[in-house]
Amino acid sequence: MIYLVRHGQTDWNLFKRCNGVTDTFLNKAGIEQAKQQAVQLENVSFDICFCSPLTRARQYCEIISKEASVFDDRLAEIDCGDFEGKKETLLMRFLFLRAIKTGASGTERFDTFIDRNCALCDEITKKHRDKNVLIVTHAANARVINYYFNGKPNNYNFMKGVCRNNEFLAFENL
Repeated sequence: MIYLVRHGQTDWNLFKRCNGVTDTFLNKAGIEQAKQQAVQLENVSFDICFCSPLTRARQYCEIISKEASVFDDRLAEIDCGDFEGKKETLLMRFLFLRAIKTGASGTERFDTFIDRNCALCDEITKKHRDKNVLIVTHAANARVINYYFNGKPNNYNFMKGVCRNNEFLAFENL
């Protein structure tokens, strides 16, 4: 099985700030969420753990997993460029979605972001088939990875989350 986990809450999540690659930390609630998740997953033995190199994901990973982790840049959140730290409003989201199509305003191009996440999924399915794999990452990555394993729905909406803070999804790894 592949277990995909989104890190716990940060202050920027709490206050609806666009986080991206800004290296924020888990807040108290996020640390508690990680402890709860560790209990939920305590009976799962992971063969390998892949984790975003960003601090909030690393903190979460260190709490929920006893296994050695591979910190992989492909699991870093999408670079939100000039939108980092901005309040998430409808207008900001619209402008951000427009910017990531071309990499405007210092953002990472969305096609590049998808490619790096899918490359990691390709690697996991080839090198770690039939293994229990833990992936600790971020909201946008969770969307792409979910669509990689489940297919992109017809009513695709990138802004619709598939995994909230501290939630996990599981996929067959055959």
